[in-house]
This record gives sequence, structure tokens and C-alpha cells, in this order.
Amino acid sequence: MSALAVTERALVLRIAASGESFQKLDILTPDSGAFLCLKRASKKNHLIAAPDLFDSADIHLETSKQGTVRFVSEYQLVHRRSQIGQSYRKLRYASDFCALIAQNGPHMADPTALYLLTERTLNAFAERDAPAIVFLKAVYLLLKDEGYPVRESWWPQLHAPLRGPAKHLLNNPTPDNADPSLLEACELASNNLCHWLRRETDLMLPDCLKC
Repeated sequence: MSALAVTERALVLRIAASGESFQKLDILTPDSGAFLCLKRASKKNHLIAAPDLFDSADIHLETSKQGTVRFVSEYQLVHRRSQIGQSYRKLRYASDFCALIAQNGPHMADPTALYLLTERTLNAFAERDAPAIVFLKAVYLLLKDEGYPVRESWWPQLHAPLRGPAKHLLNNPTPDNADPSLLEACELASNNLCHWLRRETDLMLPDCLKC
């Protein structure tokens, strides 16, 4: 029996198998932040949507009496961002960003702000065709929102040839596409920012972003 039951609007960050009977879901909610929950694997029912990466869903959660595990008892799909999975680059960048949120979100102070940033970012991954730019802007805003000195510390050490393109990308709406030279500069700036994050902050960089 459950000690606590609640329904929360959530974003699905990661999905993994947990034995033969359960799925592990890393989710993010505006009230409780990022956390891991378990959903019992069920036979396919085409009338009920199964969880998918990057979903927005209303999830009914039940907490065990011991208070250590939360289980998904109902999953009501609100919005599916299937466009992300149709592009390898979108899928890679979106998965990398969600891994960063899943790993660090439980320790972040403002779950509502984190939820809104992540929701906007996933919408941009789905709707725009420049995932590298979406990723750079999202990580920069995440660090800025968390109070890290990206402008004062990261920006001055960014290689001078990258500052112009990076400033343009950070200060303007994300385009649907960009020329190859701008995308190359964007990826170099993102790598530099992730290295800075690893050196200068207490955030944990997921293995997928270590290079």
C-alpha cells in the first residue's frame, strides 16, 4: 500500500530498463524537481500511451511507506515531441541536455525555473533544425540561472575567434538553420563551455558530455 499519492505534470528525461518488470524513468516536475521513479512494464496497449523520451505527461505517483521509492501508477500523455527522435543530431543533443538535467536537477534550488527552461529547450529541439545552437543556449542559460559566473569567468577565456559567433547565437532567436561555419563555431563553443562547467562548477558532467 502507498503512503502518499500525487499527480504531477512531468517531463521525461531518461528511460531505462530495470529488470524484466520495471522501467526506470528520470522525470522533472515543477514542484518536486528531478527524480527517479519506477513504472511497471505492461503488455502493449495501443489505447494507452507508453512513456517516451521528452514527453510531457501527467503522472500519478505513489510513494512506498518507507518513502524511498516512487512508482508510476498512471501515465497520461500531454505532449509528445516525436520530431526529436526523427533526427540523429536532435536526439543526441536533446539526450545530452536531459542527462545533464537528470544528473544535477535533484540538487538545484528552483525546480519551477528548471522545469520551464527544460520545457522551452525541448520544444526548441523539436521545432528547430539547429540542435547544436539550442544546446549551447540551454547550457549557458542553465549555468546563468544557477548563479555561475559564465559571463564573468567563462566568456573571457573563450577563444577570441569564437566570441563573435557565440555572442550572435546567444543573443538572437534560434534559427531554423545556420551555415556550416557558424555551426562549427557553435560546437566548439559548446565543448569549451562544457569543459569550463567541469572545471569551475560543482555540477556533474554526464559521461556522454565528457571528451
